[in-house]
Amino acid sequence: MKDLLSTGDLARATGYTVRAIRFYEEQGLLKPAVLSAGGHRRYTEGDLERLGLILDLREVGMTLCEIRTLLDLRSGCSTAGEFATRFHDALRDHIAHARRRIERLQRVKRELADALETVSQRLAAEDRHHQCPCLMAAGGSAPRIVKVLAQKGICQHRPGEADGPPDVSGLS
Repeated sequence: MKDLLSTGDLARATGYTVRAIRFYEEQGLLKPAVLSAGGHRRYTEGDLERLGLILDLREVGMTLCEIRTLLDLRSGCSTAGEFATRFHDALRDHIAHARRRIERLQRVKRELADALETVSQRLAAEDRHHQCPCLMAAGGSAPRIVKVLAQKGICQHRPGEADGPPDVSGLS
């Protein structure tokens, strides 16, 4: 076979590491076209395309098991109609999954943008150096990520105090 690609060639073409490519091979998702007597793996352009598909499917959140099932979709199909039916059903299910994932990502993106705005407003406040971090989440309108991260730890004031830490000058 001519124009075979090494594992390094696949890594350079995809931007992934040789170790990542070997992982997909170990998982049975990718198989070298040729394994030389010296143990060198060689892949075809079709293998590179398959790897690109695997990486894209992982990127949209598909599990290795789901990818394996999809890649094995043709197994046992004796007619084009049978394959088309299986493929149709699989695509419909994966599109629904991708749609839910996109909606979740968009929601998280909005929340992160809201959190950035909240934090930016707090940075602009003159009293930011004197207040407890949990006060960034005060008022109930702070995004969830601000509430979770800002309220972590031990506060030096009672809940509801908005003036910063209590006077501790008499404590020793």
